[in-house]
Amino acid sequence: MHPILQDWRRFLTWAAIWIPFGSILVLVAHFSGRMGIAEAAAAMSAPIGVLSFVCLAPYYVCKSLPLRSANRGKLALNHFAAAFLLSAAVILIGRFSALMWVATFPGVERRFFEAAPILFVVVVLIYEMSVALHYAAMELEASRRAELLAREAQLKALKAQVNPHFLFNSLNSISALTAIDAAEARRMCIGLADFLRTSLRLGERASIPFSEEIALSRMYLDVEKVRFGSKLQVRQDVDPACDSCEVPALIIQPLVENAVKHGIAMMAEGGEIGIEGRHEHGLLRFRITNPFDPDAPSGGRNGIGLANIRERLESRYGSAARLEIAATERSYTVTLTLPARKA
Repeated sequence: MHPILQDWRRFLTWAAIWIPFGSILVLVAHFSGRMGIAEAAAAMSAPIGVLSFVCLAPYYVCKSLPLRSANRGKLALNHFAAAFLLSAAVILIGRFSALMWVATFPGVERRFFEAAPILFVVVVLIYEMSVALHYAAMELEASRRAELLAREAQLKALKAQVNPHFLFNSLNSISALTAIDAAEARRMCIGLADFLRTSLRLGERASIPFSEEIALSRMYLDVEKVRFGSKLQVRQDVDPACDSCEVPALIIQPLVENAVKHGIAMMAEGGEIGIEGRHEHGLLRFRITNPFDPDAPSGGRNGIGLANIRERLESRYGSAARLEIAATERSYTVTLTLPARKA
């Protein structure tokens, strides 16, 4: 079925579009056939109604003869043949419609016959314009679908980088711990297994509630706390309104990991990671702050984690989301802002 006929709002829009087209045909009949406006409207009412529906027919022809792949000669021949047949049918229907009004408007059949050649040309032009509009709409839809598929492929590729990144860093942590405390290393392995199981499950989804993303980040921090002990402190202040908001899966976890890797791990005395979530003015704002040593190497601070998040935000939200970084002498803050949509 034609997309316009599947939705009553689209159908009403299409009907409204035909008001000016119908007016044009009535005026053509009025001037070329020397008919009164009422006489022309009566004679053209049936043809206009038929034409408004028949002009949906190019949808099926355009689908069977795509603009890019069909032979151009065959394309033009089919559409012009259809236009001429439709015009002849409209004129024929108009003649019968005029006959029905002979009693009210004497001589209307003759005057309609005089207007027929010009009406024929106008109907051909309207039909060909309908063909052009259908092709334009189909090209626009194809372009939109191609863009969506490209974005989906990009997001899948970006997400594919995330889990290995987690795994490599966590295995390095376990490797460092085995030489110090084997029991804690085993505990960390169990926590890591739970964490990876959950991250793989959540990573299969495009979006998850903010509460699940925060829970996953807490699991990661619990694993790292086995390694760092009292050196790693966490302060969490999250607005309950944030919990039901939708966020891309595994978007916050890299920020938490960076805070540990480039903040706590670089400080001899450790420090506190601050996690804050706010729901305000239709936006979800997540902020994570960690201490850092300004003298420590900074080459990896903006590595795979932040670059990955920026690309994912750009692919999904465009300019509606942003990632901001602020650094002072002793602290490093990353703020993630995105539209607050219910999961």
